Amino acid sequence: MASSQSQKTIKTILQKYAKKLEASELDQLLALALHKKVEYIYKHPEKKLNRSNIESFDKLIKKRLSGWSLAYLKGYKEFYGLKFFVSKYTLVPRPESEIIIDEALKYTTHLNSRGSVNARREKNQNIIDIGTGSGCLILSLAKNNKKEANYIAADISIKALQMAKTNARKLGLSRQIKFVKSNLFSKIKNKKFDIVIANLPYLTPQQMQEPSIKKEPRVALLAGKDGLSYYRKLLEQIPPYLKDKYLILLEIDPTQKNLINKVVEANLPKANTTFIKDLAGHTRIVKIDKN
Repeated sequence: MASSQSQKTIKTILQKYAKKLEASELDQLLALALHKKVEYIYKHPEKKLNRSNIESFDKLIKKRLSGWSLAYLKGYKEFYGLKFFVSKYTLVPRPESEIIIDEALKYTTHLNSRGSVNARREKNQNIIDIGTGSGCLILSLAKNNKKEANYIAADISIKALQMAKTNARKLGLSRQIKFVKSNLFSKIKNKKFDIVIANLPYLTPQQMQEPSIKKEPRVALLAGKDGLSYYRKLLEQIPPYLKDKYLILLEIDPTQKNLINKVVEANLPKANTTFIKDLAGHTRIVKIDKN
């Protein structure tokens, strides 16, 4: 048995599992098992693998097939050109959420949706990320924002905040971000914000049955029968925390457009509400602003 395994190479082991996963995923998982970069897999197809290599790869394959995302197995995910560490306590960053960063950066650099220049805003803007998770939103914004700002990252989960702090440290942003353990705005005192961003839980119990998210933290995804319980609370709490001019960016499920619009109108009747589609053409971001 040992002799047979010792003769296996990168090429033959990938061929063995070719029907179970996509080639790109197999390459990444084998690289992870070998503690190498994925380029190593491409360059050394004839490299012989030992028993430990094969057992590690097999375990990773089984975890992936059982529903663990590639990001959780690797321990990180790229987002907005940056590397973010993730864990079972944080949601995996997704490309759709990058729209929030794009829109927030437009606002901080005085650009409206048509690209024209607005009047000069305050030098130091107050920006808060509610339900920060891995910190991918607030940290991407802080890393790319050329204007000075005061940043707060809030989350109810200590474990999530620890991961966000780790990511801040890795990105050299620890001194720029204040981390607060808070259930929405409950621990945020005496502050008014120019920008509020949030990717709160917005899935229904039925949507939680989707295999691709089974291993992600339920607390970061599930939000009542219609998926809006957290956003209702957020929008009910938010008025006293907003400056006269503000921008709110929320990520939602495409099916929630009409419902969330009613919640916004009930709590922020003077605000303008715009819905932004993702690259797949689905309504994904709620943009709420008052200028």
